Amino acid sequence: MPRHDPDQKTKQYILETAMRLFSEKGLENVNVEDVVKEVGVTRGAFYHYFKSREELISSVMYKSFNDNNPFTLAHKQEGLNALEKLRFVFKLDLCPRLDMSDSLRTEMQKLAGNPVVFKNETLFQANVVAPYVEKLLLEGNEDGSISVKYPKQVSQIISLLIALWLSSFSFQVPYKEFADKVSFLEQLGEVLGVPFMDKEMKELFLEIGKREFE
Repeated sequence: MPRHDPDQKTKQYILETAMRLFSEKGLENVNVEDVVKEVGVTRGAFYHYFKSREELISSVMYKSFNDNNPFTLAHKQEGLNALEKLRFVFKLDLCPRLDMSDSLRTEMQKLAGNPVVFKNETLFQANVVAPYVEKLLLEGNEDGSISVKYPKQVSQIISLLIALWLSSFSFQVPYKEFADKVSFLEQLGEVLGVPFMDKEMKELFLEIGKREFE
């Protein structure tokens, strides 16, 4: 296995294979050995591209987002203003958590406790997701559905709070405290000039909370 792989074909193949195995068997049931066996490379070759299973999972998350960008899908919805597009994106992201298996939730909680995964998720939200949110905030300032003075900062705060602060994978709290956090975030959005938490989204959060915090 040559160390120089300028077009990154091997890394791409590992990522695509890992995504398929995670989808077929579940994240919690796939390890590094499964991936290298399926790809047909050595463990040494795998670790040339990924330092750990956790780094592989983070890379798969990036690729999955880029391949199925919810913001691109939101822009294809006809007749929605910027605020409605933002709500569409957040709800699209939340819905799969309702069908998540208990074993996968346990695996995600383990991963969230890993410093590498937590750091990568934080950077992903700040550097990848937040810029898309910022574009919608700027669009909302133009169409009148949103009124935000600091769109860049607000986009980062919203992205990080929803993905990390409200996640049971990162913070385990009693359900009542989680419900209070949801209500607080609802009020915060209104204060910041972007009332993204409508009734449907709030109910989604609370239903997820009942499954993950009780």
